[in-house]
Amino acid sequence: MNDDIIENTPYKTNGHHKEYGDTTVVEIRSEGVELSYSVTEIRAKAGSILKIVYINDSDMSHNIVLVREEKDIRPVGIAALQAISNDWIPEKEMDRILAYSALAYSGDTVEVVFEVPPPGTYPYICTYSAHWTQMQGRLISTE
Repeated sequence: MNDDIIENTPYKTNGHHKEYGDTTVVEIRSEGVELSYSVTEIRAKAGSILKIVYINDSDMSHNIVLVREEKDIRPVGIAALQAISNDWIPEKEMDRILAYSALAYSGDTVEVVFEVPPPGTYPYICTYSAHWTQMQGRLISTE
């Protein structure tokens, strides 16, 4: 992870995770033509702040959309197909979405910062052009 993302802040490193007090910073990448995230499982404490730094080294556009539960993946993914003008974020399904990043074009870095929800498992997907069928990961919120 790029150490200058948050400057002059002490941190503990755990793979792609860095912890800043009550804030966990996770770096996720996509590369080439693969429809995948480099990190498919994030663990963070409920109530803490999670900052996902998404680096798109892919040949395509992508985003990160955190949904409330597994059953929300499909409806959000399908609705996103008609949300092109809203950067693939379906406004009619916002009650199923907890947080989302901006659309990252090839070469872009975007961030999404949010409070980690109560303990449980929360999927994250890419809603760009039906990528949600393959680009998935899980946030595991812990006590």
